[in-house]
Amino acid sequence: MSRSKRVNIVLKEDTHLKAKVIAVLKNTTLNDFFEKAIEEAIEKNRQILDKIKK
Repeated sequence: MSRSKRVNIVLKEDTHLKAKVIAVLKNTTLNDFFEKAIEEAIEKNRQILDKIKK
């Protein structure tokens, strides 16, 4: 199991509310919702990480 790291982020109230509503409707936690969104953003930008591996 991989270790977890705690981070604090600042969101606009509207963004937080929309994310929370979506998470509830998808029967997931806000944390899991954000983690999945970040993982998808990382994958979408994988080429940036690949450049620094070379």
